[in-house]
Amino acid sequence: MKPVPALSLKVLSAAALAVSLTAAALLAMNAASAQETEEEPAAVTWGVNPSSQDGPDGRAAFDYELDPGDTLIDFVGVSNFGTEPITVDLYASDAYTTETGTFDLLPSDQDPVDVGSWVGFNEPQLVIAPQTRLDVPFALTVPADATPGDHVGGIVAAVTESTTDASGNEILVERRVGARVHLRVQGDLEPGLVPESDDEAFHYTWNPIEPGDLSFEYAVENTGNVRLQGTLVARVSGPWGLLQEEFIVAELPQILPGDRYEGTARLEGVWPLLYEHLELTVRPEAVNEVDAEVPLPSRADETGLWAPPWTQLAVVALIVLALRIWIKARRRKRGKAVQAGPESDPKPGPDPKRTDPDAADDPAPAPKSDTAEAPAGASEKEPAEA
Repeated sequence: MKPVPALSLKVLSAAALAVSLTAAALLAMNAASAQETEEEPAAVTWGVNPSSQDGPDGRAAFDYELDPGDTLIDFVGVSNFGTEPITVDLYASDAYTTETGTFDLLPSDQDPVDVGSWVGFNEPQLVIAPQTRLDVPFALTVPADATPGDHVGGIVAAVTESTTDASGNEILVERRVGARVHLRVQGDLEPGLVPESDDEAFHYTWNPIEPGDLSFEYAVENTGNVRLQGTLVARVSGPWGLLQEEFIVAELPQILPGDRYEGTARLEGVWPLLYEHLELTVRPEAVNEVDAEVPLPSRADETGLWAPPWTQLAVVALIVLALRIWIKARRRKRGKAVQAGPESDPKPGPDPKRTDPDAADDPAPAPKSDTAEAPAGASEKEPAEA
């Protein structure tokens, strides 16, 4: 462990470790605590929280704003809530964002390279009596070449115990609790969350009057030097912005500088419009209250994928095929009806006795009378008397 600088020894000696036997009060403190849940070995309970030479001061974390090259002395309270003495290892480590978006510290076998390596203890191992709290001093020295922005880590109180595994082998198990360290090194701030997407796919539904789903994998990386959280938003539209919709993909947890948060999204209610345009946008939010007035730019990532409306096209094809079959059947039925109908009467042919084609135009001759027609001009006379 990094020792406390020599210039701080006087301060530390004057602040000698404060011990207080306050079991009831410790249970009410706002401190991080850990309790062993396994039956073997016996349960051990302990906690760690920011403190002072005179005891806990109500802080939830170690929050600092320092310039490169600065050194400060602070105290961490380590409490034993159990009924047996415990041996505690004190050290600092760097923090990172886990795959699930939670805050964690590097394993004890991995050396810190950031703020965790800037913290030192004079006594890295302590034996704490039951129902006792020790207020332990430490020094934090910021390197002269430290980069501006947020450096996040934690101070750990670890208890190592010997136990056996399922095969009966003796193993060492480290259980630890910690308090966060938020260090802001003065300088230019460059906040930035950058999104990206991959493995985009459209999922169809069998019902042609219902939309489908759009799925993709996403990642948001903190490329700046400020810890940020925020909201990831997706906009989906067809060609020329047709039927554009906005979806809330995720509420982003705190992402530390240099870390990334990954996930999978499935957007429901997206219509297949031949080609889908996907735009991911991050709306960042400050974690630190002092950054409330700092401009936080939004970053976006755009991509697209083909999504032909296969289900709808299949329905249209079936309708067209059914219409063609119906039209052909109707035509065939009408043709059969014409062939099976009654024959019409033939028109009368010409009279074989008449050879003059113009005779049909002449009037028919009048029938002959029994009496001879009188010659023209003759007057009708009465018959002579006998």
